[in-house]
Amino acid sequence: MIEGVLPAPVEAPPASFDALSRLIESRGLKFAQFWFTDLEGRPWRIMMPADAVGEALFSEGLPLDGRPIGGSWEGVMRLLPRLDGLYVDTSASVPSLVMFCDVLDAGGSQPLPLEPRHVLERAVRAAEKRFDGALTAGVEPEFILLEADGRPAAESVVWDFMAKLALSLGDAGIRVDWFRSGPASGQGRAQMRAGSPAQTADRVMLYRHLSANLARERSLTASFLPRPLAGGGTPGMPIHVAVWRGGENLFHDERGWALTSALCRSFAGGVLRHLPALTALCAPTTNSYRRLISGYAGPASPVISNVDPLAACRIPSRTPDPGARRVKFCTPDSTANPYLALASVILAGLDGVERRLEPPVNGDRPMDVRVPHCLESALDALDADRGFLTGSGAFSDELLDNWIKDRWTRHILPVRQRPHPYELAQTEQFGSARGVEASLG
Repeated sequence: MIEGVLPAPVEAPPASFDALSRLIESRGLKFAQFWFTDLEGRPWRIMMPADAVGEALFSEGLPLDGRPIGGSWEGVMRLLPRLDGLYVDTSASVPSLVMFCDVLDAGGSQPLPLEPRHVLERAVRAAEKRFDGALTAGVEPEFILLEADGRPAAESVVWDFMAKLALSLGDAGIRVDWFRSGPASGQGRAQMRAGSPAQTADRVMLYRHLSANLARERSLTASFLPRPLAGGGTPGMPIHVAVWRGGENLFHDERGWALTSALCRSFAGGVLRHLPALTALCAPTTNSYRRLISGYAGPASPVISNVDPLAACRIPSRTPDPGARRVKFCTPDSTANPYLALASVILAGLDGVERRLEPPVNGDRPMDVRVPHCLESALDALDADRGFLTGSGAFSDELLDNWIKDRWTRHILPVRQRPHPYELAQTEQFGSARGVEASLG
């Protein structure tokens, strides 16, 4: 997100079934997709004819047997579509509606224990009650566009792709403020308009979906890996947060450092204090730590800064517009589950405010924490520092235990059991003697 504003929450007209019906009719939508997200952050969907979507679905939900999905969804569950989470799948071959859903138990009264969207909603409620204000969140989901041979796409290809993606997002119902290519070869992103944390997380899911399908149509790949190539770009997913009350940005103070309020700095201090644990949720793959190398590369320095690109937290301060003040947490990447990542950042910031932390700024000695060097260490940090997540009731110990187990079984152990191509290249000649030219004195 460039040096612009993170806008105040807008009072939108209440979502209604009548508005949904008009959308289906005006856009000629033939199918309705029920979207939900598993613990890892993968989208799942089921579909029905759009003319079968009745008003009762939004109160009674849709029963679903989760056994074919497995993992955290085994058993009967109920999908409850949200009228405030409606979009159009512009990449579908047949015009289709997207409805983001809450996942409830079979009776439809309680969220499933491992359902990530409810985690975010609980975190937002706890924070907004404490701040007596409304949270606004924005994200920057970056990717590298790759040709069929694995090389980064040329800049002209990226620009054409970004223009098409911006149009596709707009047609889907997602406002795009701007888009760009670079700074690395093949790299790009379209900047979506900020919104409530739940809206922002929903839009990240659809953004990835549309990007992947648009690339596939062009025999390209949109890679969201933090380091998809040796020596190439390292796309991330910085998270922006601000708090508003009565049209006033509570993170702005014209007399404070970098135009920030004490509330803003304490929020950033909480993010930095819990930085090791946050990386387990915000940088959740083994590949994430090829981007985050303390003292060398990536936003891994435990300070807040308005100038240092390696700072874990940045404060946009080039414009005096109060709407621009926000905490930009730069460590996350796009392999994260956006619901859990946003929830964890909000709760870490809330803890910093409760403790009135004053973090180090430009030139100060960094906080006595360190970005873990690998996913294993990050998970250990999360296991040891989970109180700021569970204290509000947003996260449960059951969810965190399952997250840690999932990371080990799905990411760490499979990588450990496979040799890296670089390792093979370095050792394939290990048993051969090498000649040394003699020096004749």
